Amino acid sequence: MTASTRLQALIDSLAPTRVPGLTLAVGNRDGLVWEGAAGYADIESQTPADPACVLGVGSITKVLVAVLVLQLVEEKRLGLDHTLNPYLSTTVLAGIANADVTTVGQLLSHHSGIASWEEDARWIRDARGERITPGKQWASVEPLNYIRGASPDHDVGTRFHYSNTHYTLLGLLIEAVTAKPFEQVLAERILGPLNMTSTYLERADTKRPSRLCTRYHGGTDAFIEAAGIAPSFRQIQPGWLEVSSSNLSVEWAAGGVVSSASDIVRFMTALRDGRLLGRELLQQMLTWRPAHNGTQMGLGIFRAATPHGAVIGHGGNVLGFSATTWWFEEADCVLALLTNLGSMHAGPQASSASRLFEDTVLGREAQAL
Repeated sequence: MTASTRLQALIDSLAPTRVPGLTLAVGNRDGLVWEGAAGYADIESQTPADPACVLGVGSITKVLVAVLVLQLVEEKRLGLDHTLNPYLSTTVLAGIANADVTTVGQLLSHHSGIASWEEDARWIRDARGERITPGKQWASVEPLNYIRGASPDHDVGTRFHYSNTHYTLLGLLIEAVTAKPFEQVLAERILGPLNMTSTYLERADTKRPSRLCTRYHGGTDAFIEAAGIAPSFRQIQPGWLEVSSSNLSVEWAAGGVVSSASDIVRFMTALRDGRLLGRELLQQMLTWRPAHNGTQMGLGIFRAATPHGAVIGHGGNVLGFSATTWWFEEADCVLALLTNLGSMHAGPQASSASRLFEDTVLGREAQAL
């Protein structure tokens, strides 16, 4: 059995059993070497997942944001030691503990101590649960209102604490420095040059392409307790909710990008190979500090040990989608795994792209191609 056949058989065993559908792409310095799909883009219509499917990538968005910020640092329009005060208004920063003293570098590496709006109980119900308003376009600054007045997690710079607020602030910083909308900067600096034609920042009014998968989420007891179930959600089978009435505008620069697996591989390969950042800034991006669960954090990107070798990349998990992308330090191999099942607030045992990568030999088989 060839490596390609083994890899397809492996993903066929994962969808639609553990997730409704998934797409996987693998690349190296020469380009895309393999892509496949398994399960369903839509369970009820039995529409098969296809390698060209478009899915939310969640916090992989943060790697894109980090590259944009570091490009501005490279151009000397920003400094990693700069604070936000010269760029963002007092209205934006009002009531956000540590926001006036944290640096750009601390935001990128999650060392500011600023509370995360994603952990606010009100935000969870408003943005992912029972109080969702279908069709609502969230303003980019709106999630910040949930953490105004909240205590910081820790003193600035003292330790790691993952916070979506960091990347909302960095998105606003990009707009302030460039005097352009974040979406336009992303398209001009990354999506266009890399020909990432399936990638965009989702808005409520975005015309949804036919290749966009139906969104599902783990409807566990934990999720129901934390978020509740919106009237527009439907249980399609025990443990899975159909949540396509939602949109990712609420995530914005912290997790609002949708893409294809092959586009994400194209981006990660370009980043790894120095086509998006010069050597000095790339080296700073990949300077590691302790994070959580044995991982290490650079500037917007993680390093982790796996049974199949050390990897560099990021995971993503939002309402309706989960994703993970990594390159292997000791092999010319980059992979991206996207699924149409989210597991945020659904408990540690809920299935997600990251869990599939951790629990299986996907990494080994990808390197064998």
